Amino acid sequence: MKRLSMLCLLALALTGCRTPNPEHIRPLADDQLRSFFGKPEDPRRFAITMYSSDDGPVFVGANRLHPGQQTVLPFATARSSTAPVIEGGQKGEEAQPFLLDTSSRESWLRFEAASGQRAVPLGTDRAYGTTPSHVRDDIVGYGCLLSHLVLDPLWIENAVFFVRAASGSLGVVGRHVDKPSPEGVIGCNMLREFAYVQMDFQARMVTMTASLSYRPNADRLVAAVPLLEKDGPYAVSGLVDGKKATIVLDTGGDFEIALPRMQLGPVKQVTIGDLVFRGLRPYTLRERGLQPDTVVRLGRQVLARYKVTFDNLHYTVYFEKPEE
Repeated sequence: MKRLSMLCLLALALTGCRTPNPEHIRPLADDQLRSFFGKPEDPRRFAITMYSSDDGPVFVGANRLHPGQQTVLPFATARSSTAPVIEGGQKGEEAQPFLLDTSSRESWLRFEAASGQRAVPLGTDRAYGTTPSHVRDDIVGYGCLLSHLVLDPLWIENAVFFVRAASGSLGVVGRHVDKPSPEGVIGCNMLREFAYVQMDFQARMVTMTASLSYRPNADRLVAAVPLLEKDGPYAVSGLVDGKKATIVLDTGGDFEIALPRMQLGPVKQVTIGDLVFRGLRPYTLRERGLQPDTVVRLGRQVLARYKVTFDNLHYTVYFEKPEE
């Protein structure tokens, strides 16, 4: 009996090592911080320039693509989930799940994943750090370099992720996605390097191309909407119940719409270009753990009705009817 109990405890311990428990997020101890982040490399060694902004450190010259490359990858999540999770990793290593989050300015990586993939902290005197600007989370992430990230067969050279200074899961940064829980998040610092990124939620496929332009199917095109910014989260101008609003297109959010303030009853109408949504169930940004409080978020329960293409060459997002 005693032996059986020991075996059960051992099995639980091993399971805990393989699968991070969201309740077991622990900030790194000072000695762990010094050991991993204490001796950063100057980004100029890798032909990368860092400059500070109001939104945190920006790395110019990172996330380099090979012209002409393209990848088409299936969703790695269960069919019951619309979360755009794809698999990627380093050459010769087992692929890991990454969430594509168009509301996140940065890309993120679990501390344990960074250790396994030989991530190099970046900095001069000390590593460059920031906290997420899209979710309410106070755990600092430090800019780290992966020599490459393979989204088979496409390669991203000198990929920069912010590695969380905590052990365990990504927590709210992973947007509560599970089966599988993401090891990392690919945000807009990386997504905007592509000529276009397309998420076909019905076909459960992601297409990413380094240099080829995109031409939507005229028979299926519902709306072509200008993107507001040339960096940062993907956002558009629109109307929410007749009032002008900046609307972030949030592929990480499992909801219809999130608003700065509480609203009783459904949102009667949201208009984005020629696209109209009616009767959307609202949440507040705070109750979904989101920030800032100055924008509206349209989540993937709405976006998943369409094939959505983020065209970075023409700063346009296309909404097309999915193939039947």
